[in-house]
Amino acid sequence: MRISVFLFLFLIVFNTGCKDDKKSDSKDVSTETSKQKAVVPPISTDSVYSFVEKQLSFGTRVPGTEGHKKMKDWLVEKCKSFGLEVEVQEFKASFLGKKDVPSYNIIASLNPDHEKRVILAAHWDTRLIAEKDPDPAKQNKPIMGADDGGSGVAALLEIMRVMSEKPIDLGVDFIFFDAEDQGEDGGNWCIGSQYWSKNPHQKGYTAEWGILLDLVGAKGATFHKEEISRYFAGKYVDKVWDLAHKMGYEKYFIKQNVGQIHDDHYYVNTIAKIPMIDIIYTTPAGMFGKYHHTHDDDIGIIDKDVLKAVTQVTTATIYKYSDGSL
Repeated sequence: MRISVFLFLFLIVFNTGCKDDKKSDSKDVSTETSKQKAVVPPISTDSVYSFVEKQLSFGTRVPGTEGHKKMKDWLVEKCKSFGLEVEVQEFKASFLGKKDVPSYNIIASLNPDHEKRVILAAHWDTRLIAEKDPDPAKQNKPIMGADDGGSGVAALLEIMRVMSEKPIDLGVDFIFFDAEDQGEDGGNWCIGSQYWSKNPHQKGYTAEWGILLDLVGAKGATFHKEEISRYFAGKYVDKVWDLAHKMGYEKYFIKQNVGQIHDDHYYVNTIAKIPMIDIIYTTPAGMFGKYHHTHDDDIGIIDKDVLKAVTQVTTATIYKYSDGSL
């Protein structure tokens, strides 16, 4: 992903009308029994951290590499082990001098027959180059992507694990986008989410809304209200940040606006027409951390407390949305 400076607001037309949240009313028993409030299960800090470590054990996960293939096979089997239905969507990606590289969006569906659906998404590829690394000799080498790729995937897998043990009355589609992080200043970012948004895994697929997790585990990370998220899905941004504060995570979820981040959610919003927010680490000025696209993005950059905070808030968000209390 990259920080965007273009004024997309004047170039697109989007139907911002979304379905109102259907909240249960405990006082209204005239027609049907009120929906029981969901109990939000705790996530395991050690478990979510171990999912980051496991990804790094495959090495870099650049499309077309052996590490990428091993990661794909493991990710598919891990999702299936939690009882989800898994579909692998293959496409070709051309980037950074490479042509038609086999790439894969992985979609794991929980409660696939449930009519009410939400999306949780992250990208699982890691970057081919480290153009921001202070050592010129390392700038053309692929990064490990512990945070940029690894943290979002780990959070989704932990939420998936929890939901497999504590059933939820909601359909949840976990989408792992590929070829997100291979762009250049001229563009070509988020190839996998562009492909999925134009070619959903199911004909006529839609969801009520979604959350994208990206860069959610680094030391010192804070999460601000990103502009594209606010424009397309502002009510959900406010709900998530308000909930995070109620849960005691206000030092991570900052109620301050930052500019546009050109990330996978942009295409889900503008092409698939599904409101999606981005929980992503930026500084108060809207810049990425110093480790971004450098070789410092390794396991040492991960903070268990940050990773726990985002994973637990996202988990609570989905459980509370399932019963209408969010």
